[in-house]
Amino acid sequence: MRVSKDFVRHTLALAAALAVGTGLAAAPGVQAAETRSYAVNMFVLATIASKANCPDGLNPLSDVFYENELRRMGHKPAEIEKLMEDFPSGGYVPLITNRGRIDGKPANIYAYPWSQPDPKLIPVKGKDGFGFNLDGKDGPKDFVDPDTKERGVDNGIWRALGCIHNFHVSLPDFANRSYAQWDGTRDTSGAWLIQITADNWTNDDDVTIVIDKAIDVIQRDANGNTMRNMTFRVDPSSRSRSVARGKIVNGQLKTEPFTMHFVADPGVVPELHLDKAQMRITFREDGTIMSYLGGYYDWVAYYWSHAQGGWTTEHASGVDMAGLYYGLKKFADYDPDPKTGENRAISGTWMMDAVPAYIIGEPQVTASATPSSR
Repeated sequence: MRVSKDFVRHTLALAAALAVGTGLAAAPGVQAAETRSYAVNMFVLATIASKANCPDGLNPLSDVFYENELRRMGHKPAEIEKLMEDFPSGGYVPLITNRGRIDGKPANIYAYPWSQPDPKLIPVKGKDGFGFNLDGKDGPKDFVDPDTKERGVDNGIWRALGCIHNFHVSLPDFANRSYAQWDGTRDTSGAWLIQITADNWTNDDDVTIVIDKAIDVIQRDANGNTMRNMTFRVDPSSRSRSVARGKIVNGQLKTEPFTMHFVADPGVVPELHLDKAQMRITFREDGTIMSYLGGYYDWVAYYWSHAQGGWTTEHASGVDMAGLYYGLKKFADYDPDPKTGENRAISGTWMMDAVPAYIIGEPQVTASATPSSR
């Protein structure tokens, strides 16, 4: 009879636990699998600022592109000056909000971004970008990861956003919009959980990673970060459970491609579905982990995670929402629509870090990895 490695792992783990409880020693040479659990502290877009990425400069902030839009709509210089005199508030706000046109009538630009001409935002033209080679190719629009030096990195979101002021920063600094989306919701949404099971934390060719959601929220430490060593209960719903396989090589874990599903807070993303997802996890000496997560994501859903805030978000983040819409559509690079041929998903990379935690609930580490669905 053929016995799976998972069965052996968990049998050994149970034996080790019983040995501790009864004072018995584990058999010589037997190394039981260990599961380490974490609660996510930060989830933000992976950003890197470089002159080579934006040789044509950065895109204008909202005060400039609002004036440009008012001019495009036919307003005279004196009228624009009057409308903008109380910037950031003022009489220009309803005009800017409804700067689109559908059948000649004003349209809300955030709900109907295609109703105005493409403002043609400056995209990233360089090769610096975090992530993974998701399609196995090395094309002219691909990046080189600054840490691993991997070529062919697919990151269309970064291509579209990287020359916007708000995103033109380098980790460990965070883009303001990305940080605000996360930080404004993690006190009220169930914590994001990670469980990693391995036999050897230096080199192991069969590691299981489970991403899940808690029904409990995080608590913050004195620095405003997720408190270490808290206990979380796993959400019994499987809608936010994703399982991946991977390998640890020289202390760094990298997964095989998997499909990630996560029902997040709408303030961050309405639902994080990543196809052909990959993770690269670094174990830190202080017990925390840092990870890059990449994959293909519905670009309209990503657009809406920004645009749902309307004028307030557009102004505060300095992101021309119509320009964002057109940019994401242009650099979408996966899942072509069978009727139109237009890609419905775009590659992207996020940074996550997490602190040690205790997780209780039904064990999920024996589940099989979810294959890519598209």
